[in-house]
Amino acid sequence: MPSEVWQPYWGGIDKPSGLYHKYLVAVSEAIGVQIVYRGYDSFEDLFTALENHEIDITIGFAHTEKRKARFNFSLPLFNLKKVAWVSDASLLKHPPSSWNWVCIENGAECDVIKKLGAEKINYASRLNVAAQMLKHNIANATVTTVMEVSQYILQPEHSSGRVVTDYDLGRNYIGLMMAKDRDDLKKEIDQAITVNQLEFESIKLSNVYLLNDQTHWQLLQHQQGSKTIRYTISENAYPLSYRNPKTKQLSGYIHDLLKLMENKSLFHFEYIPANNRDIEEMLANGLVDILPGRSIHDINTKKYLSTTPFTDINHAFIETRAPYSQRRLALLDRTGTLTKEIKLLREIEDLVVYNRSSLLLKDIIAGKITHALVDQDIVDNHLYHNYEMLFRVVPKPEQFEFTTPLAIQMRKDSLYLHNMLNSLLEITSREEICALRNDHAQLLIHYGYNKDIVWSYVLLAGLAAALLTIGAAAIVYKLIGHLKSTQTINRLSQKEIHWLSTLLDSMPSIIFITNNKNQIIFSNEAYKSHYEQCKVSLSDCSGAHCKLVSSAIELESGCILTNHNDCCPCNERYFQVRHQDIVHPELGGNHRMTIVDDVTDEKIHEQELSESNQRAMQAIEARNQFLAVVSHELRTPIAAMMGLMELLQFNLTNPQNAELLRNAIQSAQRLSSQVNDILDFSKIEAQQLQLNIRGCNIYHELCPTLRSFDATALLNNVEFVLDWKPSNIVTANMDALRVNQVIINVLSNALKFTKQGSIHVTIIVDAKHITITVTDTGCGMSESQLSTVFEPFVQAEKDISRRFGGTGLGMSITKNLLTLMNGDITMTSKLDHGTTVTCRLPIEGHPLNVQDNFVQMPSCPASQQWLSLWQGKENTLSAETHLPAETAQPQFANLYPDTLFDALGGQNNDLASDIDKRVVGISGHVLVADDDNINQMLLRRQLTLLGVQFHIASDGVSALEYLTEHAHDVDLVLTDCHMPHMNGFELTKAVKSQHELFGDIPVIGCTAEDSRTMSEKATLSGMDHVIYKPYTFNQLNRVLSLYLKTEKIKQPNDPRFNWLKQGTPEEQLEMAIVVRDSFTKEIQSLNNESKETSHIIHRIKGSSAVLEIQPLIELTTRYEQIKDEQQQLALKHEILAELKMINLHVEHWLLTQDC
Repeated sequence: MPSEVWQPYWGGIDKPSGLYHKYLVAVSEAIGVQIVYRGYDSFEDLFTALENHEIDITIGFAHTEKRKARFNFSLPLFNLKKVAWVSDASLLKHPPSSWNWVCIENGAECDVIKKLGAEKINYASRLNVAAQMLKHNIANATVTTVMEVSQYILQPEHSSGRVVTDYDLGRNYIGLMMAKDRDDLKKEIDQAITVNQLEFESIKLSNVYLLNDQTHWQLLQHQQGSKTIRYTISENAYPLSYRNPKTKQLSGYIHDLLKLMENKSLFHFEYIPANNRDIEEMLANGLVDILPGRSIHDINTKKYLSTTPFTDINHAFIETRAPYSQRRLALLDRTGTLTKEIKLLREIEDLVVYNRSSLLLKDIIAGKITHALVDQDIVDNHLYHNYEMLFRVVPKPEQFEFTTPLAIQMRKDSLYLHNMLNSLLEITSREEICALRNDHAQLLIHYGYNKDIVWSYVLLAGLAAALLTIGAAAIVYKLIGHLKSTQTINRLSQKEIHWLSTLLDSMPSIIFITNNKNQIIFSNEAYKSHYEQCKVSLSDCSGAHCKLVSSAIELESGCILTNHNDCCPCNERYFQVRHQDIVHPELGGNHRMTIVDDVTDEKIHEQELSESNQRAMQAIEARNQFLAVVSHELRTPIAAMMGLMELLQFNLTNPQNAELLRNAIQSAQRLSSQVNDILDFSKIEAQQLQLNIRGCNIYHELCPTLRSFDATALLNNVEFVLDWKPSNIVTANMDALRVNQVIINVLSNALKFTKQGSIHVTIIVDAKHITITVTDTGCGMSESQLSTVFEPFVQAEKDISRRFGGTGLGMSITKNLLTLMNGDITMTSKLDHGTTVTCRLPIEGHPLNVQDNFVQMPSCPASQQWLSLWQGKENTLSAETHLPAETAQPQFANLYPDTLFDALGGQNNDLASDIDKRVVGISGHVLVADDDNINQMLLRRQLTLLGVQFHIASDGVSALEYLTEHAHDVDLVLTDCHMPHMNGFELTKAVKSQHELFGDIPVIGCTAEDSRTMSEKATLSGMDHVIYKPYTFNQLNRVLSLYLKTEKIKQPNDPRFNWLKQGTPEEQLEMAIVVRDSFTKEIQSLNNESKETSHIIHRIKGSSAVLEIQPLIELTTRYEQIKDEQQQLALKHEILAELKMINLHVEHWLLTQDC
C-alpha cells in the first residue's frame, strides 16, 4: 500500500484505517489469511513489488487498459462516478480544454483529461500532491469523485470551487489488483467477493463518504438532472442571516455553510428572499426546498423532515441595571422557532416573548422587563455596540439551562434530498462550521481597572471636593474620567475574554502584552509555563535571574535572541522576537504585544544548511582544482607523446612500423580528446564557456570536418552520404569551432555504433538557421537508454565504454553547446534499427553577392543549381537533387560545397593564403625554460628541424640568469608555466619588468593547464602568447613565425632536388625518408670527430652523385683533392651545412605530404 495517507480511503502505513483497510480485512477473513502491510513511496515501486511477488495484492487502483495488460483485477468492490472539479467557478465560462489540469501520473484520469482536449496537464505522483497543486494555484482543475472533493478545498469558508457534471467522464471501478500470473489468487478472491456480497455491501453502506457519493447521484436522478436547491431564512437572525450594516449585503454563517456544502456537492443552493412571507408556508407551497437554521424542537415531524442538528444556539441571562422589586422575565425568539422552550418556561413563571431585539431593549429601558433570555451572539453584539449600561450578564438559574439545536427542514416527500443533506453534513466537520460562525463574531479586547476601587476613588474625591480648591475639583474630574474609562473597559463579555484567552493559550509561542511602562498586563499559558519552569530551575542558582522576557522587551522586532543561562531550562536556545504596537480603539494608550518563538530547530537547520552549502562549495572548488591538476598532468605527457611520435613518423620506412605508429598517434589523439571533453564539461558546469562568434565561410569551416569522417567511414566499410541542400548562404556569423565540435561529437557516435550500413548527413542552411541531421543504421537505443543519453558520464550500456571507449560526455556537451548557442537537439532511435539526431542552431547568414564571374561553368544540373543560387538567380531544380559524384574530389563519393566553390573560382585570396603550405624558414635564438626532460628533448628536436638556435634552461631562475648574460643574443623566450623555484608567470613578470635590460623581447608560455584559468594568468603576467599542449609541429612553427625572422626557403624545384620529382608519389616519399635518414647518420658521424672522416665524405660523395646534388659533389671532390688539414676542416663544415640544409628542406617537404 502507499506509505502516505490517502484520504479518505487509506490512513497510511503507520495507521492502517479507512475504507480500503475495511475491505482488505473482510477479504482476508473470507479467504482465511492474515494481512501484513508493506509501504511504498511511489506507485511504480508498488507496481514493481506486485510483479515481483514481494506483495500479493493492493487496492485503490482503477481498471485502465494499461493496468489490465500488466495486472490482474478482482471483481469490483465498489464504483464511483467521475466528475470534474474546478477551483474557481469562473472557469466554467471557458472550455475545459483551456483549464490547467492536474492528474495522478499514469492514472486513468489523465486519459480522460486528454480526451477533453486539455492543452495544459500537470502530473502528480500522489493524490495529496495533486491536492496541494490545486490548493496553491499550480493547477485549477482535476477529474475526481464526489468522495474526494473535500481534499481539494484549501479554506472551506472562502473556497469558490465547483463540482462539474456536464461531461460524461465514466466511472472508477475499484477492486483488488495483483500480478498477472496470479490467476489462482484472483479466482479465490472473486469467489470470496461473490459469496460474501452482503458483508461487502454493509461496508459500503457504513461509509459516510460512499453514502454521500451515492445520495448525490440518487438525488440528481430524482430531480431529473436539476442541480438547484432553493432555500430561505429570515434576514433578521444574526449571526445566522442578516444584512451587514456597512455593506448592506446579505450575510450570515448559514449562507456560508450552504456555500461550503455547494463546493462539496453536485448542487447549487439558491437563496429566495422571504419578503415578510411565512417561510414555512413557502416550504409547504414548494416555493423553496429547504429551511436551514430551524430549531429541531419546532419542526412538525408529521409534515416535515429534518437533518441531524449541525449547530445550536446558547442563551445568555441578562439583568437590568435599574432597581426593581419583582422579576419580570422575557425571551427573544427572532425566528419563531422556540415554541417548545417557551412552553417549558411558562410552566415555571410568566414569560413575555419578543421577536425583535429593539422592542426588548425598549421595554428594559422602560422597566417593563427586568430579566431576559437572549441569544448569546446577540448579547455579544449589543455589548460591542455600547448597551452594557442598560443590563449585565448574570449566571443563569438551573431551570433556564437549555440550548436550541438547529437543523435543516424540508418537506416529507424530499427523502432523497434529506439523505443527501444528511450525508453532506456528516462529512462537514464541527471545526469547519465553527470557523464559519466565528467569521461573524464581533470581538473587542479591553484591559482595565477594578470597578469597586474606582468607585472608592470617586467617593474619596467627593469628600475631598468639599475641602479642596479648584485643583481638587480637577482631580475629581480626572477620577470621573477614570470612571468612564472603567465603564468602557468592562463592556466585553466574560465568554469572549475566555474564548480569546483559550485561543492565545493554545499557541506554542510566548505571548505577552505590555503598557507604555513595559509592565506586563496580559500573558498566555506558554508565558506562564516558561515563568514557572524558570522559577523552579533558578531556585537552585543563587542570584540567578531569567532574562529572556526582559531581553525580548528591549530587543528590536525581528531579531534573534540567544538565551545564555546555565540554570535556565531554555539555555542556549534561539528565540525570534516580534513586536506589534496596539492602540486601544476607545481608550487610546500605547500597548505592545510581544511574541517570542522558539526557533532553535530552524536555526540549527539553517546552520546545517550553511555548513552543507559550504561543504558543497568546497567540493566544487576541489573538483575544479582536481580537474585542473589532472588535465595538466595528463596533457603534459600527452603533448610529449604526440610530439615525439610526430617526429618519429619521418624516420620510419617499414610499412608495418608506420601502421603501428599511426595507431599509437590515434590512441593519443583519442586520449587528448577525452581530456578535452572533461575540461569542456567542467567549463559548461561552471558557466565559463565563452562563444567566439565571428564571420566565416560555412563551406570552408564545415567541409573539412565532414570530409574526415567520409574517409574514416570508407575505411570502416560504412557508406557515408552527404546531402547538403543547395543554398545561396556562403558566409555566416557563428562560432565555427563549437559548431564543428557538435558535428564531431554526433558523427563520432554514429561512426562508433555503426559497424555496417550507412550514415546519412543532411545539412540545410538558410539566413537564420543551420540544421544538421545525422541518420545511421547502427545498433540504436531503447526508450530507457534514450532518456539518459544527454546525462553526463552516462552511456547506454555498462560495457560500451569497454567496447567503444569514450567518457559518456559527448552528447551532454553537445546539448549544452547547442543550448549555449540558443539552438536545440532532438534524437529518435529504435533498438537494432539506428538513430537520428537533428541539431538546429541560429546563425546570421549572408548570401553570396556575385554575378557571372566564376572561372569555370559546371555542366551537371546539381552544380548549376548551386551556381544559380550563388548568382541570385531562380532555383529551377528540385530541392531533393543530390550533387553528382563526378564534381567531387576523386577519393570521396560526395560533392562538398567547398570543392565546388573553390573549383568555380569563388575562393577568397585571403583564405588561400591562410592554407599556403610553402615552407617558411625561421631564424633566431630561442631561450627555452622547461623542467621536464621529455619536453626538453622534444623541443630540442622540433627547434632543430625549424633551423632555430636555442638554449635550454631547467627552471625560471637559470633561464633569467642566462637571459641576463645574453640579453642581446636571445630573440624569444619559450617557457613552461609550471616549474620549480620560479614558474613561467614569475619569469615573464621578471623579464617584462626590466625593459631597459631586455627590451620588448617576446615571451611565449607553454602549458597543459585549462585555458579558462590560464588566459587571465597569462595576461596579468605579461605573456605575449600561449601554446596549449598538446600542440603539433606546425602549430609551434606558426606561433614562432609571428615573433622571429622568417624567409621563404627555396622550393624543391631547385636542381639539387630533382631526385625528389622522380617516380610515383609513394616512391618519392620512400626516397625522401631514406635520404633524410642517411644524411642524418652522416651528420652525426662527421660531428663525432672520427678518424674515418675521409671515408664518410667519400660515402657522401657517392650518394650525392647518385642523387645528382651538384653542390655537394663539388664540396666532397674538393675535400679529397686538398691535403691541408685546416682547409679540409673548413670544407667539412661547409659539407655539414649543406647536409643540414638538404635535410631541412626534405623535412619540410615531408610535412606537406599526407603521410
